[in-house]
Amino acid sequence: MPGGRFSKQADYISLKLNANYTGDSVIGGNLTTAPSGLTASQGQATAPGDRIILSPADALIQQNNTTQKLYTGTYRYVASRNNSSSAPTRGHAAFWDTSAAAAVGNNNAATEASDALYQVTSDEPANFGGLMAGVFINNMTKGNYWWIQESGKATCVFRTTLSGTATQGQGVYLALAGNNNNAQDVGAFDQIFAQNQTTIFAANGTAGYNAIDNALVRYVGVAEQLPVANNTAGQLVDLVLNRASFRW
Repeated sequence: MPGGRFSKQADYISLKLNANYTGDSVIGGNLTTAPSGLTASQGQATAPGDRIILSPADALIQQNNTTQKLYTGTYRYVASRNNSSSAPTRGHAAFWDTSAAAAVGNNNAATEASDALYQVTSDEPANFGGLMAGVFINNMTKGNYWWIQESGKATCVFRTTLSGTATQGQGVYLALAGNNNNAQDVGAFDQIFAQNQTTIFAANGTAGYNAIDNALVRYVGVAEQLPVANNTAGQLVDLVLNRASFRW
């Protein structure tokens, strides 16, 4: 059966969900021991694209220590690109990998392999302002497979300097600071509430509508805690479910 369904229960997440685990080196993780005569269906294996929903109790059981708290939400098992410039880091955005994107009209043939693996990258894709797949819940090793959080209460790291005023209960956006900035800013999040206005609607201008479009594309949810800039511990954000997407 193909991945991408809400097809797994919480027990399919390994109890290795702790701050020091860097992901599975092979799809589904290594099977270290198995009783003689063990039988299992292929549908029981964890495959890229699989989604699960954690309840508050599930999340509490799965988290391993106080620095790796998990919360209610949807999670997806993905592959990470093995040659990204940045490193997949907890609390930062995972972006759909568009590095092999084919020319328009070629039916996206070149992306089939990465889409089949639900492959993500910690690098911010050029020319794609909001292709966020979710948030890394661990510091992953490049090329490994692991779970990211798609929606629900999630720990998100904000950029070193917020664009607006840190405000609980206001919108949170992808910072999209680029890959050449401070490492914390790559894949970090931002707030624009009470930002000094520099864009106005004017006749024969495009800046106003561009600002609206950027906000819609980059919006990820609502700040449940007061965002703190330059804090690698991160703060809680309620990620909206419509950020989750499909690759086929």
